[in-house]
Amino acid sequence: MGDGAYQAYGQSGKLGLSGRTLEAKVFTQAAQQLQDAIDNTQHNTVDNRNQVLEALRYNNRLWTIVQTAVSDPDSTLPQEVRANLISLSLFVDQRTREAIASPTPEMLDALVEINRNIAMAQYKI
Repeated sequence: MGDGAYQAYGQSGKLGLSGRTLEAKVFTQAAQQLQDAIDNTQHNTVDNRNQVLEALRYNNRLWTIVQTAVSDPDSTLPQEVRANLISLSLFVDQRTREAIASPTPEMLDALVEINRNIAMAQYKI
């Protein structure tokens, strides 16, 4: 597993991925890490807790990149899309804090679905 979203972007660039394909890959990877943590929640061990926290940290770094990008005054995204992504990222921040405090499959499911939907949107555009 990589050191985070930044590394995933770097590695994907080396593979010749760019633009929307790269973004879809990174969101898919974040969703998969969260899903793997959900799938292992029945074990309820320190290792599982660490897996959950690692997945949440990765996802948080990814959404921090999103927040930074859409907040950039030079962003070419339409204002409405930027506003929607900021709102969504604030929800992700809140859900992440809640999941760190009390991780449940339901808490993580919402984050998985958001990431999968963003990844799918990248492929469709």
